[in-house]
Amino acid sequence: MLVATYNCNSVRARLETILAWLGRHKPDVLALQETKVTDDLFPAEAFRGAGWRVAFRGQKAYNGVAMVTRAEPEEATFGLGDDDGESGPRLALVRLGDVHVLNTYVPQGQAVEAEAFQFKLRWLARLREFLAARFDPAADKVIWVGDVNVAPTPADVYDSKQFQNHVCHCPQVIEAFQAVVDWGFVDVFRKHIPAEKNYTFWDFRLPRGVQRNLGWRIDAVLATPPAAGTSIECFVDVEARKASKPSDHTFVAARFEL
Repeated sequence: MLVATYNCNSVRARLETILAWLGRHKPDVLALQETKVTDDLFPAEAFRGAGWRVAFRGQKAYNGVAMVTRAEPEEATFGLGDDDGESGPRLALVRLGDVHVLNTYVPQGQAVEAEAFQFKLRWLARLREFLAARFDPAADKVIWVGDVNVAPTPADVYDSKQFQNHVCHCPQVIEAFQAVVDWGFVDVFRKHIPAEKNYTFWDFRLPRGVQRNLGWRIDAVLATPPAAGTSIECFVDVEARKASKPSDHTFVAARFEL
């Protein structure tokens, strides 16, 4: 099973890129974030016409998640269950056989002193509660992918000291993220990819940021032990970030013998 994640920064703007990547790699699941489109305008027929199934939940101009799958999932749900009306376009969960794939677009947080940052911390706490109410990490195969908007270790930012108070790298958010990981996840990305300048996001605002590799790892692939133990590889497709009209993120994928 190949499971991939991609913050596309507008599914309509990146549709050709996404369909081409699907055709080359043929993943079982591709989780998309920041689709930036209402459901009535989501390009579902383009995916279906290419032979893919797609489930999605979006908003105008921002947020939005989608799950592109080779097979029809047995279940597809959105939101944290305690729905405040906001979490639906930030969380998707599909079940394929006995494997559950979770796709999150965690709030960015704006600034440490902002209410949006407190919302981010609460959102992560709610995510842990969501998982604890539904799964047993020792028994269930759960794969968690997505833009988590957290760089949890110094190796996950090109200049950790410079960004130690950033909403995606400060101690408070790392602690909140780690609480979710400690529920029962293994970092599949780091299981296979060394912590040496391997990133998934390069800010558009940095001149030649990709060429200079001034990046962040904020796109995650994690899994509960029953799934993580079967993982055999993880890779980052940096070439997609170097292509014309890219997202500021790129595709990250992991293969499991499930």
